[in-house]
Formats: sequence, C-alpha cells, structure tokens
Amino acid sequence: MQGVTSKETHFRLVITSSAFDGKMQLARHRMVNTLMKDELAQEGGIHALQLTTRTPQEEENRRQKEATQA
Repeated sequence: MQGVTSKETHFRLVITSSAFDGKMQLARHRMVNTLMKDELAQEGGIHALQLTTRTPQEEENRRQKEATQA
C-alpha cells in the first residue's frame, strides 16, 4: 500500500497454493495474515481482507464442477 493514492481499504484475495495442502481454513488464513501483517498493521492501510484459500486440487475440482454446470 505504500505510495498508493487509492482510499480503498477492503480487499478480496483468492489464493491457490500447494502450501495449503492438509491445512484447515483457519490455518491457511493465519499463514496469509502472517505474510500480510505489516500491511494490516499500517495506519490507513488494509482495513478488511476477505480470503479464499484453495489447494491446487480444490481449485481443479471447483473448475470441473463449474464446467459441468455451464
């Protein structure tokens, strides 16, 4: 956020990573929050962060399901 002139403080992230394999959603979110801690702590920075975290297999399953519904 450093140097950004936007007033937006709410963000949605969709992250697909094999680092999430075998981890529950809470653990995944903690991993991301740990990486983002400086941005989240800054005054006037990110206020709200909505996370969708998936493993590559979960993403593939989602895409296949979406394709069969189309």
